[in-house]
This record gives sequence, C-alpha cells and structure tokens, in this order.
Amino acid sequence: MSRQVFTCSKQDCTFAITGTCVESIDDPTRKCPNLKVADSLSESDESFANEEGSHAIKKPPRHFPTGLELGMFDAAKLMRSRYTRVIGVLGQAEAGKTCLFTSLYLQLTGRHLCPRYRFAGSDTLIGFEQRARHLRDWAQGGVSEQVVDRTYLGNSRSPAFLHLTLQEESGARHDLLLPDLPGEWTTRLLSDASVAERFGFLRRSDVVLLVLEAPQFANRRTRNNALTDATHLLSRLSNDIRVPTSIPLVLAVTKCDETGGAAPQEVQQIANLAAGHGYSASTVPLAVFPRNGATVPLGFGIEALVAHMSSACAPLTPVAIEEVGNASRSYMKVRGYR
Repeated sequence: MSRQVFTCSKQDCTFAITGTCVESIDDPTRKCPNLKVADSLSESDESFANEEGSHAIKKPPRHFPTGLELGMFDAAKLMRSRYTRVIGVLGQAEAGKTCLFTSLYLQLTGRHLCPRYRFAGSDTLIGFEQRARHLRDWAQGGVSEQVVDRTYLGNSRSPAFLHLTLQEESGARHDLLLPDLPGEWTTRLLSDASVAERFGFLRRSDVVLLVLEAPQFANRRTRNNALTDATHLLSRLSNDIRVPTSIPLVLAVTKCDETGGAAPQEVQQIANLAAGHGYSASTVPLAVFPRNGATVPLGFGIEALVAHMSSACAPLTPVAIEEVGNASRSYMKVRGYR
C-alpha cells in the first residue's frame, strides 16, 4: 500500500505535517488549488526514504520548544513517543480554568499531593510559571486580587496545550495534555455551532472537564442562565462536536468556597442531562484559591480531580500501527494526524 505526499505553495500551510488545511477547506486533496502531490511512498520504503533522502520530502524545521505551550504539532509528536492523556476542557470566561491548571501545577511541585502523586516533569514549565507569577506578588500582606491572567490565543483555529508528567505512589507515570483555551471559545460555541470543529481534539480526549462556577448555580439571579448554558453546552458536545459517549465527563465545579465547600444541588440536573445524552458524568467540587475566611483549604478538590484524570481512559480505536522498539503500539486518531 502506498500513500501520497503533498506539498502546498502557501508559506504558512502545514498540511503535509498536520493534515489540516490553513484555508479550512473541507477536502484540500481535491479542492485546494495550492496543494500538489510531491511523491507517493510505500509503507516499506517510507522510513528508508526519510533517512536516506531517496525521495524529495520536505521535513519540518527542527526547533526547540519555548516551554510556554505545545501546539498541535508538538502535542502529536509527544503522543507518538508515549501514551499521553488528553484532558478536554470546556468553560466560559472567568470560570476558573487557568486557575485550576495553575493550582494543579503548584500542588504537585509543592509536594502537597504526596505521597499519592508526585511531579515528574513538564515540557511547559515556563508556561506554568508565567501563569503562577501573580501568586508570588505580595502586597499589603496578601496575594494580589487577580490570581492569574486571562487566557488569550493568537491562533483562532488551533488549541494550545500545557504538559505535565505525574507519578503515582505505585510508580505509574502519566503524561497529561491540558488545553488552556480562552473562555470566549466556549461562549462562541454556545451561539455558533459552526465553530464546533475547532474542538475536534475533544474526540481524542481521555476525559472531558466541564468547568462550572458554583456561585452561578447557587445565586437565584444567575441560576437559570447557568442551567441553560450548561444544558446547551452538553447538546453541542454530543450533537455538534460528537464526543463519543465512551469518554467520561467530569463536572469541575469551581469556587465552591463560596458555597460551603459543596457543589450546588442544581449541578445534579446537569449530571442527569449528561446521562440523558449517554455520558457518564462525575461531579468534583473545587476551591483552588479560596478567598479570605473560607472554610475549605487551599487546593480543595485537586486530588480528587487528578484521580479522575489519571484513571479515566477511553477505549482506543486503532487507526495506525507504529513500531516502538520491539513492540507495536496502536494510536487513537487525533484530528489532523494518523
């Protein structure tokens, strides 16, 4: 069996590497005028061609990651080297997604989750440290009011990932990819189904977190809007993004320090609706950076959330077999990669 190798005349196009068209054309191999067939390789001679240069294949330039975030290419490269759990995340602006990831990083590196979990490395240390810098800015005896900066992405089509490796007490190691998406992406998804494809990576997730704000459900003035948005989000997840029902959902309920450390009972309605779509949903109350006077500890709920992220694993659908050492390994399809 042979496969075609494509090149594109567009300077910024990475279709030959990612399989994703920079012009967002549905079937670029047939419809894109800029895409050309460079060559056709058989499976038996592809590795030889790459090493010996017997075919004119333009390789991507070698580079060192910045340590801030991983793009889709770097994430796929990591997943080809070892099994990596992709943690899908959806949540509107100021729901606490970036705070959640920052707290997870600080809890691990500060050894607050020992002995059950230990920090074992990260390819995005600078990115985590950048997000945590406000926590090190003390003024008038306390931490600044804004704990972390809001997330903004320059590329409106492609997600960026933070990476963590953690080790369990048993010795098992887990690589986690955490997409730190702007809340505006989720808000736009609620109003416009056409942007659902930018969330296609959720179909490869091992677990999907729906980040919900506890005060929004507890307050009578905002409760109905919060329930409506969460209901609509579940519909988008099932009908438009088409996340398989085999992937577990976690309702990550943030800011529970404002509701006594528990998720409001209205959140159970969302769990029931998720079950109606065929998903298995768990609820985890969180208060990662409690306000002054809160009765819950710093990082409340993080260990329970890590347990879900490290144990949940959707069944793999083999779409490609690669030789890794002496063993073959099946990889689940990542959008744009095989």
